[in-house]
Amino acid sequence: MFRMQTGIETGLSWAMLFALVLVVVHGSAAHADGLDLADAEVMALEDDPGVQRIESSRQALEELSVAANQLPDPVVKMGLMSLPTDTFDLGQEAMTQVQVGVVQKFPRGRSRELRSAQYDLRSDGLGDVARDRSLQAVLAVREDFVEVVKQRELGRINREAIAAFEEVEQITRDYYATGRVAQQDALQAAVELAKVEDRAARIAQEEEQARSRLSTWIGAAAFSGFEEGWPDLAEPADVATLEQRLPAHPRLAALQKNIAAAETGVELARQRYKPEFGVDLTYGGRSGDNPDGRPRSDLLSLMVVMDVPLFTRNRQDRVVAAQVAESSAARFTLDDELRRMRGEIEFHVAAHRRLAERLALFEGTLLPQAEFSSEASMNAYRSSLVDLTTLLRARITEFDLQLEHARLKAELLKTRARLHYLAGESS
Repeated sequence: MFRMQTGIETGLSWAMLFALVLVVVHGSAAHADGLDLADAEVMALEDDPGVQRIESSRQALEELSVAANQLPDPVVKMGLMSLPTDTFDLGQEAMTQVQVGVVQKFPRGRSRELRSAQYDLRSDGLGDVARDRSLQAVLAVREDFVEVVKQRELGRINREAIAAFEEVEQITRDYYATGRVAQQDALQAAVELAKVEDRAARIAQEEEQARSRLSTWIGAAAFSGFEEGWPDLAEPADVATLEQRLPAHPRLAALQKNIAAAETGVELARQRYKPEFGVDLTYGGRSGDNPDGRPRSDLLSLMVVMDVPLFTRNRQDRVVAAQVAESSAARFTLDDELRRMRGEIEFHVAAHRRLAERLALFEGTLLPQAEFSSEASMNAYRSSLVDLTTLLRARITEFDLQLEHARLKAELLKTRARLHYLAGESS
């Protein structure tokens, strides 16, 4: 569903209006058959504030990288030197000067280059974080979308169950009217029908909640019509392939950039052992004349200053040790995340295999046999060969298996979505 502004600014051009009409028409055509998963994924990624936030932070680091590689701003100094306090006459003493100077500092060693490189690495890391955020958004949309489809499928099955139990309840009432069954059977049939109707309300509530979660990503489109059938998600790769691809996952790539940035921070801290230089260029203008009558000459001074890091035990040494510890922490974070994601791969691959086996059992054996048993029980009940309890048990088993089959199908698709995320795939 597309959001349109209720008012159009006066200065909006006809070209923009025409483009807006094309977008709306294209979107309406795309959803003519109902919202599908691919549409939902595109809508979620087009306007994800999380990705935009990370991208803004990344751009900020790029700007800081350029700024960090520049020299500090020069310092301009102006003042009077050796001014006599008895007369405040600039020409009275030969040492009196009106000074104007410039001081330029040069940071220690390669600190500018290293600090810029550190910002670049963090910026690249945020690029990986943004890609991981996009993958997480796709995963969340897939899970929520499948949940909505599941609830719709449960609702369809439950409507068939309501029709079947209404038929049983009607037949039982007719039998009770003719004295073929006891009143207890009629009441039991009515109770079972009421239980199925109550389940319909519960399913409708859960569908609304699932649509609300999906609306977090795609807005009001979550409450529109959906394409019929289950979404199509490709089979995931095997464990070996998934683990081989794992180091290239954006989440781990971001942690690798953090390690590189921390190692650069160690080298940057070592620059503290090197001196910081400064150049002071000063021009001193003098008034008055020399004893021989000639005007006093102006003076030019050039000085180079530097600090000498002699006492490093509680300053430079500590900073380097802190950066080394931070680098180690970044490595441990990567190792921990890599181990955790490997565990997730093994867990979800095993779950996917078992779910596929159960679905095959349901589709090949349980559902056909349950349907046959239910139909046979219905025919036998019409012929008074079985009692109501046997019929109800067969009907309940049939529809419970159908509901469980839909839940298994949804869980299989969600597991595939999680494995696609762990593989770093969004399609």
